[in-house]
Amino acid sequence: MAESNIEWTNTTWNPTTGCTKISKECDNCYAEVMTNRMMHMPNQTRYEKGFDVFVEHEDALNEHYKWKKPKTVFVNSMSDLFHKDVTIEFLQKIFKVMNDTPQHTYQVLTKRHHELEKYSSQLTWSDNIWMGVSVGHVAGERRIESLVKCGAKHKFLSIEPLIEELSDLNLKGIDWVICGGESGDNKARPIEKDWILKVKKNCEEYNVPFFFKQWGKQKFNPNPNDPTIDKQHRYHAKGGCMIDGNLFLQNPCVKDDSVPMINVFNNKYYVMDEFQELNTIWELKSYLPMMESELFDQLKNDIKINGLNDPILYLTTSEGDKLVIEGHTRLKACLDLKLKEIPTKEIKETFNSLEEIKLWIIKHQFQRRNLSSVEKIQLAYLSKDTIEALAKINLSKGGKNTEVIEHVDTNTEIAKIAGVGRTTVVRYASVINKGSQTVINKLKKGEISIASAYDSTKGLSIKKEKKVIIKKTVECNFINSIEEGNKKMQAGTIDGYIVLNDLSKTNLLADNLKRKISVFITKKQV
Repeated sequence: MAESNIEWTNTTWNPTTGCTKISKECDNCYAEVMTNRMMHMPNQTRYEKGFDVFVEHEDALNEHYKWKKPKTVFVNSMSDLFHKDVTIEFLQKIFKVMNDTPQHTYQVLTKRHHELEKYSSQLTWSDNIWMGVSVGHVAGERRIESLVKCGAKHKFLSIEPLIEELSDLNLKGIDWVICGGESGDNKARPIEKDWILKVKKNCEEYNVPFFFKQWGKQKFNPNPNDPTIDKQHRYHAKGGCMIDGNLFLQNPCVKDDSVPMINVFNNKYYVMDEFQELNTIWELKSYLPMMESELFDQLKNDIKINGLNDPILYLTTSEGDKLVIEGHTRLKACLDLKLKEIPTKEIKETFNSLEEIKLWIIKHQFQRRNLSSVEKIQLAYLSKDTIEALAKINLSKGGKNTEVIEHVDTNTEIAKIAGVGRTTVVRYASVINKGSQTVINKLKKGEISIASAYDSTKGLSIKKEKKVIIKKTVECNFINSIEEGNKKMQAGTIDGYIVLNDLSKTNLLADNLKRKISVFITKKQV
């Protein structure tokens, strides 16, 4: 028995090992790779005969009688329980273990549907057994009929790896579908989003729970910014596991398959960590750079010895939930240490958006740390996108007849946060945009000053699109409606737009604006 990293189960049990490839799905077999690795390890004698030899392990049959806490168990991750060389006597012994331990849920998966049909009537299918077949390509669809016919009370499909588009599946009699892409080495075959959505639609039509496990590799994921690609994300999977920003993790094998979410400023966010009433979300947890593993281990050791001195800071949402806004790393350390009590403190400030919380996080860090000028700018520079997002939000209010604040100069705002001059920030930005990686690394490590780094970039061109500047001659980009302006601003093609009722007033723009600005004339003039 071994604890499992497979997302839809708790642990694996391998009463048999070894297998034979019989399908295209088997080409890049995970069990073969692991067997070839473990057969050379001194403590892994079960795999010493290699992958191509099917072996029944009598000594594996008594483990589960000792387990008191209920588990979800995937049977034979390293083999196929219905392999052609299995004996009915050994199969019956395995099923007796599952029959005798109803507190556990067992998941059995096979590609050998003929063997399943052959032995089904000779086995006892207790309620805690889920039987499944693999359907990763069109030829595998024929296995579904055999599964439906077998004596199992609960039936599922493992559409993983999904290596080609499937037909419209008849899911009558199926209780669960798992879908996912192929991972592993460079031989992994790609998965297409349309294939996944087709399977998902089939599940919806038959009201069958759908579990999307993974994209397999990051290059197969159409969203390079999928947060579940990050290994520190609560729902991390190989290549990520979100579809259009959403998780689909229905699992009827467990009592509660719900994915906890929290409502913040009328938007739903996935909860990453939960401690008593505290909740964290990825958008804030990942806002500051994650602590390196060595430093994190030191932090955990310090908390273990001395306890947590600085409280975890949180705010209370409109729905009464406690959202952590400072102390994410310390909270994670406390969770790892399984502490029962930790100090917390509520922040009473009023925030109107997640962006305002992010700015508060950056500013709060300056109160907690002794930082050099470079470190201050580096930290404050993290707020660049947040400052620009807030500026766009305020500018967009112009289309709703709402008062708009003065246009935000990003570099000035960053300079205010860092407590340095605007010129210093501009030079830092120039180094980040134009400097070589060597110069940037030296700057971040404090080996050279901002001034020295900036001098090394003089004369180099910024690898960016040219900005449209409004000249003295005033070449304005006119828009036809406020709605068009909002769309262009959201797309980032303009920084904002100005509403005028007189075309002649565009001349005033020349002396005051040097940004990508569009103009809307309330009464169109020629």
